[in-house]
Amino acid sequence: MTEDTGDQPCGTRRQLLAGLAVSSASIAGCTTLPSFGQGVRFGSVDQPETGSPHYRDWIPTQDRGDQFDRVRTSLEYLEPDNRGADLLGTPYGGQGVKPGMDDIGVALSAFEWAVESRGSVVAKGSVNTDTVKAALEETGYQQYDNYEGYRIYERDDLQRVIAHGDNYVLFSGYIDEPLQFVGPRIDAESGRQTRLHEAESQFEWMTDSVGAPPWTRIRPGTFTVDGSTAVLEARSVGFGGSMIYTTRSFLFEDGAGVSEQSIRDRISEYPEALEADRAEVTVDGDIATVVAKMPPDTFRDMDSIGLYDQPIITWGLAWEPGDSTALLTHEAGDSVDADLFTVYLQDVSAGANDGTDGPREPEPADAQFSDSYGRIGPGNSLSVDVSSQERWQILVRGEPASRNYVWTELVYFPPSLLDQ
Repeated sequence: MTEDTGDQPCGTRRQLLAGLAVSSASIAGCTTLPSFGQGVRFGSVDQPETGSPHYRDWIPTQDRGDQFDRVRTSLEYLEPDNRGADLLGTPYGGQGVKPGMDDIGVALSAFEWAVESRGSVVAKGSVNTDTVKAALEETGYQQYDNYEGYRIYERDDLQRVIAHGDNYVLFSGYIDEPLQFVGPRIDAESGRQTRLHEAESQFEWMTDSVGAPPWTRIRPGTFTVDGSTAVLEARSVGFGGSMIYTTRSFLFEDGAGVSEQSIRDRISEYPEALEADRAEVTVDGDIATVVAKMPPDTFRDMDSIGLYDQPIITWGLAWEPGDSTALLTHEAGDSVDADLFTVYLQDVSAGANDGTDGPREPEPADAQFSDSYGRIGPGNSLSVDVSSQERWQILVRGEPASRNYVWTELVYFPPSLLDQ
């Protein structure tokens, strides 16, 4: 079920921080109208079992401040080897996880599971130290420190950090110092820092209900029924036999009193329920759950965006105050078609063209990778002319040919320009 009020089930969001490579995704045209007279086939759905929400042990209380905001309560969890590729033809999901990772010499499939939250990624898997060192050798990463059994690697050009332990690898950005975001996650997993679900009962209830399906996304709610808007909502995808199982969960405020019939009436507007072979609705206290069962072809036709498997790339950016150009380099990772990426230059000192608050919309840079390359891979660079703007930001966006799915691969704002 795709809400027409900002629900983007395949998208992710990460804070735009100074000098921090970040990822986000946006979607257009996902919602389709139901066929006239079509109805939902309600009934019992025997969905596959899911494990406990172990990933939440890595999510600490708010890194800055105590506000229960959209960024801190959004996450994507996935199991790389259980993404339905045998049924769907390509792996499902990863739109938050993959752009948040840098190349460390292994594929995503080397990990048992991964979770992206608040712009940081935690991936479970044992990666040999020599493999990591060899992968980072050709990049701007250098070892910065050791912390609680983890080797911490940072860069001089981008505020990016990698923490490599015996059984986990963490990827993140930072504002002030390299351990700012990875440190609290390491501490949370070890019990040295309070976890978000221990401090926020609503997040605990939601993750208890959702568990750990092969792919799940939790985010603040937009789903409204009987005048009540969900506080949190989740979308999960599981695989069993020859069928796809999608689950929607909605957590409402205490005492909202949402009924099973109200949920049935509401979901009858959405293709995910309408196209399912069968859909089951349950209400348990303040949590409503909708499970739908459908063949792979039906699911693929509805959610092709989630089947776009993004690359993992380590980016570098060379620029010093006074330079007229910035050099953007694909340092390591997947090779991709050059026309997949568009490089934008944004004048952050100029107001928006429509007179509203905020900077002017970014425009494509004069030079693009596709001007010089058919495909870009490790070692390929692009010189971006920044001489015409005093305060600027470079963005790299992934834009597949279909144009119905866009993600931000990298955002760079020079820290030296922050106070100007």
